[in-house]
Amino acid sequence: MNKVSCRAFHGSLFCALALSLAGCKSSGAKNVPPTQSGLPEVTLASRPVKEIQAITREFFVGRGYVERGSEHAYEQVFDKPTKSGRASKALRVRLRLVRQTNGSWRFVGRPMGVEAWRSDLESEVDVPNGASQIQGFLEEIKNQIESNR
Repeated sequence: MNKVSCRAFHGSLFCALALSLAGCKSSGAKNVPPTQSGLPEVTLASRPVKEIQAITREFFVGRGYVERGSEHAYEQVFDKPTKSGRASKALRVRLRLVRQTNGSWRFVGRPMGVEAWRSDLESEVDVPNGASQIQGFLEEIKNQIESNR
């Protein structure tokens, strides 16, 4: 490469890097407090897992989500097909309970988009823009759990 093309390459590389960093900073989820996981989460008092999961199931199913199986005992997964008329896309929420040393639970939510939903080619992608909504959902669930005491 000659000096001019090398400078142009490095200049465009710098611009691309600067734009990607600026884009990452501005496109993050809004109104989600900084959490240990970097994802929406709340802390729940020590309660039986089945009770927490039953309240969570009722909450999401009541909002049109469909529960799907998970290989992890402390995880629940809920899908909601998009209304775009294309049944091959869905919104997915992965919820995981993490036991803390004091007996409480960290309840972590991960908003995701699903392509090729319910097919052999299904794939998930994180959707950071959904974090504030999931944070609100987790807080509502926490309030329901606390009111059942």
